[in-house]
Parts: sequence; C-alpha cells; structure tokens
Amino acid sequence: MKNKPSLQAKSIETNQFEPHQDLIDRLQRHQRHHFKRPFADHTRLAFDSLIAWLEGWHGDVVLDTCCGVGESSIAIAREYPDVMVVGIDKSNQRLAKHSSYSSINKAQLSTYPVNAIPKNYMLLQADLNDFWRLLNHYIEQQSPAWKVIKQYILYPNPYPKKTQLGKRWHASAIFPEILKTCQCIEVRSNWKIYLEEFKIAAEYFGLIGELNNIEASQAPITPFERKYLASGQTCFKLDIRPAGSDKE
Repeated sequence: MKNKPSLQAKSIETNQFEPHQDLIDRLQRHQRHHFKRPFADHTRLAFDSLIAWLEGWHGDVVLDTCCGVGESSIAIAREYPDVMVVGIDKSNQRLAKHSSYSSINKAQLSTYPVNAIPKNYMLLQADLNDFWRLLNHYIEQQSPAWKVIKQYILYPNPYPKKTQLGKRWHASAIFPEILKTCQCIEVRSNWKIYLEEFKIAAEYFGLIGELNNIEASQAPITPFERKYLASGQTCFKLDIRPAGSDKE
C-alpha cells in the first residue's frame, strides 16, 4: 500500500527579513519609464477570447490572476454568483490540471452540492504583463458595459531572495498597470514580507492596505493555501482599496 503524500510544506527560505530598502526607488523608476514590451501573440488571442466571452455582459467582472490550476476561480465564482470571473495563468501545464481539480472539489467541498461547479467563470493562458496592458487599453478605447470590480493575486511566487525584488509584482514595471485595472485587490501569501511590501507599494500610489492573518479554520481557496495551513504555517491576506472607500 502506497503512503499518502505528506501535507508538509516548506517554509519560506530567505535572506531578507524586512521590506526591501530599494522598493520606493523601484516604484519611482517605473513611474518615469513605462512598460513597452511587445505583446505576445498567444496573449492577444486569449484576450480576444475573453472579449468574445463578455460580449453582451453588462455587469461586473472579477480577475483571478496567477490562478494556477483554477481552483480559486471556482471558489471566487461561487462567492460572486452574479459576476463573471476570469482566471489567468501563464502556465498551460497548470491550467490543464483544472478539470481534475474541479472534479475533486465536487467531492471535497461539503459546503456546496456535489454538482455545484459554477458556470460564471473562464480560464485563460496568458502572460499577465501583456494581459493587464491589453485590458487597460481596451477599457480606455471601448468603454465596455462591464467593469472590473476586484482582482485577486493568490499565492504568487514571492521570489524571496533579496536580489529578486524586481520579480515581485509590486516592484515590477507592470505594477502601475495592475492598479490601473482595478484598485480593489486581495493578495495572499505565506510570506508576510511580500504582503508588507505590496502594502507599501499600494500606499505609495495613494491606496489603503489592511493586512491580516488567515485563520486556519477558514476554508482554503487554493492548493497552496491548503498545503500551508495543513503544515501549520501562518498565512496572510492583504486587502487593498482606494482611500476613502468603504471596507467590503
């Protein structure tokens, strides 16, 4: 009989123990120099499929960026049944596992009926550096009837080495485009410094951030979150919103 796989997950290993001292300098640099990399063809095609999917929709849209296998997209679609949810990930390999994860969820998530896989979501394989820019350009030019009301960034690779600051979303050249898409953002990670930095970056652009622990009793919405919580690690959630807005 084969042993069951261990639920133990490695803790973050890092040589950085506080928010990076160069973060603000990076943000100022990105304000002066816009992201101008050419768009990848596969992301253009994925974006076109999104626009076709939203044709005729006059409601709200929620983005689940870095969605991995898309388990989180299912959870978000359940939480927002009257909203169209779009899961985006760069890895076709991860997205290809979605059907097996959705089947598992039918059995494991006892909160919902067995057949309760929602219909109000889609998954896209796309480069998010291109996707955010394409989306912002489309909204500016077309003024669509739908509106992005929230973005999730769930368990992105935190790149925990001190030299990897520029690879983190909040310190990358694309960060102003992320905030331009929608300023209501929920970010989760098991590395608190990542979220502390994201909060500092958001506040630099005039937003408000609230950082809290994720209670172990709360239902996980990603495989990563389930694994970390099962291993006894503390996980964290950062809620970003515009200054002066009511808390959700």
